[in-house]
Amino acid sequence: MKKHLVIIGARGFGREVFGFAHQVAAFQRGEFDIKGFLDDKADLLDGYPCPYGDYPPILGPVETYEPQPDDVFFCALGDAKWRRVYSGKMLAKGGEFISLISPEAHVSNAATIGRGVMICSWTSVSTNVKIGDFTIVHPLCNFGHDVRVGSYCTIESHVFMGGFSEMGDGSTLHVRAGIIPKKRIGRNVSVGFGSVVMRNFGDDVHVFGNPAKTMDF
Repeated sequence: MKKHLVIIGARGFGREVFGFAHQVAAFQRGEFDIKGFLDDKADLLDGYPCPYGDYPPILGPVETYEPQPDDVFFCALGDAKWRRVYSGKMLAKGGEFISLISPEAHVSNAATIGRGVMICSWTSVSTNVKIGDFTIVHPLCNFGHDVRVGSYCTIESHVFMGGFSEMGDGSTLHVRAGIIPKKRIGRNVSVGFGSVVMRNFGDDVHVFGNPAKTMDF
């Protein structure tokens, strides 16, 4: 039976996810359509041209929407804090989340991908990689074998994670950042643009540079 995708968030990232969803194999096979968006501002899509005719409606805020039997959800909020909050609200109502993976991404059959994950084009996910729930992976990233990525992470374009490297829940690797093999960053860590992680870092820090060092800001 065909599912109906409801996108949580109708702002910039929501519009990106709407276009991206049309490209994934499950949509092309007719396994789901796009029912609409959830947001507390009903006019967010006004004035934006839609690449596929017209945007579906904003169905109301997450707080008042009740999941229907054939609904599936994707949380299109770029900030991991709010992704956690609003996906949690829908999970508490029994909502089912799906992952969206570009047909132009290479994902090993031996990789484990959580729910609510987005993996964009030209990304390589090697053997025995594990990516946690509600993580966003932007284009042109490379994950070596046995990498571990937590839940609610954000991985921006051109990121590299070497074999057996790890990142904890809620952490962000900004554009062109890298983690060399067997090194780990903890939870809620931000790794700055172009930085190279060459040693382990604990939780709740900002790191920047090559080699990356803790920054106080």
